[in-house]
Amino acid sequence: MSLKLAIGILTIAMTNVSGIAVAQDSTENSTQTATGCLQKSQTANIYMLTDENGKMWDLRSKTVQLGPHVGHTVAVTGIIPEDSKGSSDTTPQNHLLVTKLDMVRDSCKQP
Repeated sequence: MSLKLAIGILTIAMTNVSGIAVAQDSTENSTQTATGCLQKSQTANIYMLTDENGKMWDLRSKTVQLGPHVGHTVAVTGIIPEDSKGSSDTTPQNHLLVTKLDMVRDSCKQP
């Protein structure tokens, strides 16, 4: 009896975790993490990161200094901002307001 209960609880827990992950990937104002090579864009205070899947991220931050990490492989975490027009469009965006940065390597080259 306790094995069935444990399996049931595990199934419910896994379903909830999967639901959260899907919701974070598809809704606005969701937290995202991307790892890749940090580069400076041509626009002031905007940086670019190409993640491991080839997706280009437009990065900005008022709290994390991105400049010192240009040319490094970093993992950034941040919020996808709500569409400035107030749209309810849930198309994946590539803008990220960075709240955390962890350096992975001091270069963009694979070891």
